[in-house]
Amino acid sequence: MTESRRLIRKYYAYRASSAAGFYLPVSILHMKDQGYSLAFIGLAQAVFSFGMLAAEIPSGYLGDRLGRRETLALGNALRAGAMVGYVLAGSALGILLVKAVWAVGWAFRSGTQSALLYELLSTRFDESEYARIDGRGSTVLLVTSGVGAVVGGALYTVDAGLPFLVNAGLALAGVLVLATFPCIECETESDGAFTVREAVRMLHAQAARPEVRWFVAYAALFAGLFGVTRTFEQPALDAVGVPVVGIGLLYAGFKAVSAVAASATGWLEETVGVRRSFGLLVPGFAVAYAAVAVTPLALVPVLVLYRATRTVTRPLRNQYLNDRLDDVGRATVLSGASMALSLAGGAAQLVGGAAAGTFGAVGVLPWAGLTVTGAAAVLWLAASPVREGSGAAGSPPAAAADSG
Repeated sequence: MTESRRLIRKYYAYRASSAAGFYLPVSILHMKDQGYSLAFIGLAQAVFSFGMLAAEIPSGYLGDRLGRRETLALGNALRAGAMVGYVLAGSALGILLVKAVWAVGWAFRSGTQSALLYELLSTRFDESEYARIDGRGSTVLLVTSGVGAVVGGALYTVDAGLPFLVNAGLALAGVLVLATFPCIECETESDGAFTVREAVRMLHAQAARPEVRWFVAYAALFAGLFGVTRTFEQPALDAVGVPVVGIGLLYAGFKAVSAVAASATGWLEETVGVRRSFGLLVPGFAVAYAAVAVTPLALVPVLVLYRATRTVTRPLRNQYLNDRLDDVGRATVLSGASMALSLAGGAAQLVGGAAAGTFGAVGVLPWAGLTVTGAAAVLWLAASPVREGSGAAGSPPAAAADSG
């Protein structure tokens, strides 16, 4: 038990190394201050999302084939290199190339990180604790990011490149933490190497299950809304007169609120339930984003709401999917789900970038919020995307695959 708890603490340390707080409050402003338009900023963020889209399945496959630790360490190294490259990029093309590499680094983390924790718990602890421990890991990450946001905003006023360089050092520290993890895959029996053909077959089988297919589609709609909001929140705050240092302090507050929300994930799962939690997204976001159209003062509460909600729903989403998957191919399927979310985010950022040129960084948010919540309401009523019960983890029976 002592060894298991030590592993959980190491997992928390790894999550801290994934924090983006030092550069996050200024990453978009960095492009804006260099003279790039909102349309280009939307394009750059879309390149990031589509880069993740292209890398998700390969990264998940490598997580299943090469190992969780190795894939996550490679992701940290790529992100660190991209942060340094972002400082050195001197052209629009350079920024787009760095964004693509950055996206690959994040993709190497998405499905594999969830698979690592779930399998670590199933072999050393209790997999039913996934949402609670993942939520606590998010709290650690958010607290680290919150502190980093305050420091990063101040560093940006000294030198625009410092927040990125400091964050790169933190990511590299995560590589050292991962080196101390045991090889979970080495402790489990396997029938042989996980092949590309098996990966494709696994993805197709899971996509045929309505409880997986419609759930991912529903989550993808809100991923698109989050992508638009994340892209234009800094220009929107700048438009309403918030200074750079103030944005850093706001981000620290966002992280603090999200950290509290993340710590309540286990309680939310037990008392509210996954289905009801996701169902509340539609009315909650519809009202919140409509309020921005009435008064720009609603912008800050909306940013708090979207960040806290995203933090809480991510472990609930991963718990829902993990409970329906086998260990073999787990990272590949989770990366496939992340690929759908990246596709939705990238498409929304492209559309949002064009719309922001007409409506402005503040005006585009109500338009995005009401469009997404309307589509999500229709999907909820038509397909019941969040279904109770764990279901079979392996390939679904024909009846299940054909229903829905």
